[in-house]
Amino acid sequence: MTCIITRRTALAGIAGSLAVLSALPAKAATKLRVGKSVAENWGNVPLDVGMQFGIFDKLGLEIEEINFAGGAKLAQAVTAGEVDIGLSGGPDMLYVFKGAPEIAIATLADNPAFMGISVGSQSTARGIDDLKGKKIGVTSQGSTTYWLVDQLNRAKGWKGADMAIPVVIGGSPTAAFAGLKTGDIEADVGGTSTGYQLEEQKAGRLLIDCSEYVPSMSLYVAFASTALVKQNPNAVREFLKGWFDSVAFMKSHKAESVPLAAKVMGYTPGVADRMYETLMNKFSTDGKFTPQAIETLRASFVDMKTIDNPSIDMSKLYTTEFLPKG
Repeated sequence: MTCIITRRTALAGIAGSLAVLSALPAKAATKLRVGKSVAENWGNVPLDVGMQFGIFDKLGLEIEEINFAGGAKLAQAVTAGEVDIGLSGGPDMLYVFKGAPEIAIATLADNPAFMGISVGSQSTARGIDDLKGKKIGVTSQGSTTYWLVDQLNRAKGWKGADMAIPVVIGGSPTAAFAGLKTGDIEADVGGTSTGYQLEEQKAGRLLIDCSEYVPSMSLYVAFASTALVKQNPNAVREFLKGWFDSVAFMKSHKAESVPLAAKVMGYTPGVADRMYETLMNKFSTDGKFTPQAIETLRASFVDMKTIDNPSIDMSKLYTTEFLPKG
């Protein structure tokens, strides 16, 4: 028996097939819990830009952002299995050395100009030399900000009573403002945005940015939990692609990026605009770990006596396996 398929029958069949396909559930997005060591950090803004403008969505990633008060607490969350990707300071690679189940996967910025030392309106300081013997606010013991005070002492050769003193106040600019106002601290090391905020409020000013005394270093770094690396290495690659696509988007979309940055960090548009103008071109665009930046970190571990072995093999603390190609 000959079966004759009419055009109408064929079209009906195609329509039915399409209906079945459309009814199938879409491939579920890969959920990544991404932790920021500090919320109010311009170096972390590309994450929010990528989330807001669908850059991670296009790569099949669903991002859950989690904010912490310092790199130590973020490392603890990674160890507890509560975070998949961490955005933190390069000095936090020390936690990898000490056994934290994570590895550095990309340099996000290797320019110390993201960080600065600010003073209150009552301060008479005019330059770096005026920080001798001063109490300087830092986020936590062993943090990037703590290391920056230690490095200041080493760069200037200050010892004994001349040494600048790191004082732990937490990771919030609000804590820095309060400490400067009460005199609990005489300066604060943090994002240069703190200084810009103080200036806008006529409550202080940015004294210096840290590139004045710190050479190139892996200042901001992305970390991945070893569990994620083993279970879903492609998700690590896609996250980094999304990150660097977000950086590229920011560079060509200032009008969209600045208002979002202001909202995310709680800054005024004026401060966010200033951050954009001074720092946007200082983000890494390829994530590579440069020899000089890594050596600065190694030397810092030795200087602060946070490791026993001065010949530490830094290559074991990071990987380039997941960086975007080309």
